[in-house]
Amino acid sequence: MKRIAITAVLLVLLTGCGSGPALSNFNLPASVEVSFNVLVPENTPERDGVNLVLLDEVTGASFNSEAIKMVTDGERSFSLTLSVPLGTRLTYRYARQSEQSVEEISLNGQLLPGRFYLADGPGHIAHDLVVAWADLPTSPAGGQLSGIITDEAGQPLAGIHVGAGGLQTETASDGYFLLGRLPQGLHNLVIIDPTGRYRSFQQGALVAADTDTPAQIALNPLETVTVVLVAQPPEGSVPGVPLHIAGDLQQFASAPAFTILEDGRYSLSLDLPVGKDIRYKYTLGDGFWNAEHDDDGDFILRQLILSAEDEGRVIEDRIPGWTVGTSEPIWFDLVGLIEGGAYIQFKLVDWGTPLPMWPLGGGHYAYKLYSPTNFAAPLAYRYCADAQCLHLEATKDLRFVEGGGANGQIIEDQVVAWSE
Repeated sequence: MKRIAITAVLLVLLTGCGSGPALSNFNLPASVEVSFNVLVPENTPERDGVNLVLLDEVTGASFNSEAIKMVTDGERSFSLTLSVPLGTRLTYRYARQSEQSVEEISLNGQLLPGRFYLADGPGHIAHDLVVAWADLPTSPAGGQLSGIITDEAGQPLAGIHVGAGGLQTETASDGYFLLGRLPQGLHNLVIIDPTGRYRSFQQGALVAADTDTPAQIALNPLETVTVVLVAQPPEGSVPGVPLHIAGDLQQFASAPAFTILEDGRYSLSLDLPVGKDIRYKYTLGDGFWNAEHDDDGDFILRQLILSAEDEGRVIEDRIPGWTVGTSEPIWFDLVGLIEGGAYIQFKLVDWGTPLPMWPLGGGHYAYKLYSPTNFAAPLAYRYCADAQCLHLEATKDLRFVEGGGANGQIIEDQVVAWSE
């Protein structure tokens, strides 16, 4: 059976790149081996291979996935063994390697959001079933999985993430969830609290055709520890600009502002759950725009799995850089009728997160786009008056900027009025 160390795949680069300094002083728990066995549809071409595709939900699954080749165990069966830190949560799906990569789809013909697996012990095996490929749809029988998620006292929990068979949903206000149109067979049911208040849950769930499989699950609370994140910005960064954390915990989105230390580093104290797999990165924008990159230009995805002994721990992280390749940053300079802040929003495939611009005083705002700036076609962008982009520029014309330049660009714009 093929064995691949996944540490590099997850970009948890705690030892640094090459001979450079480490990216963090935090060490993850010892690794355990977990195995993945998948059964593919009967119409899968014999000559085609199968990849397990690891997904990065912080950066965006479309931008930073990692495909790992599996080995065949016989007719329609493929396997892979990975070594990961104890407590790691993997998000993944399967793809068939033909002339091009072909993703697995659901019974409804849609791309699967992603499967979950908790590496909560050694020697565990995930048994998965691919129901169909995007270019070879089939219509096997299916059932559904439903239930109620509560706390230990039986109180319903809303907003809990539930995943099985590659499908995902959230619990309603009464704790109810429904995963419909699952293929019949054994699925790995995973329950995750995005706030980190409760321990993640995992168990097998058997789904029969045209049948509802009920599940009543009570989640155990997690204790928290206070840790201090200290981030060293890369050389050449604009001093004092707002630093953010992008991550898979809801409290990252509402985290208070970093304190800027006398030596230029950033410091932030947070209460974080013990034993939960936490993924995060530093950014001047969001998980994709202006996010940190390693010395090779790859996205960084950091990982924490804290223990009770980490109470009061100071975690020192080094940000290698914001840029990718040789393309220079783009400076956006905005003036106009601006009160209370301004945001810039980019459109690569869809409109991204509105990013707060940096106030310079007197209705003057700026933003420096470090990465990515190597886009092949002109990039659409627009300005907003609020973080939800409910109030846009009072114009129907999109703005565009060219990328890939070797010399830094300065874009000077003016907002005349905002839409009502």
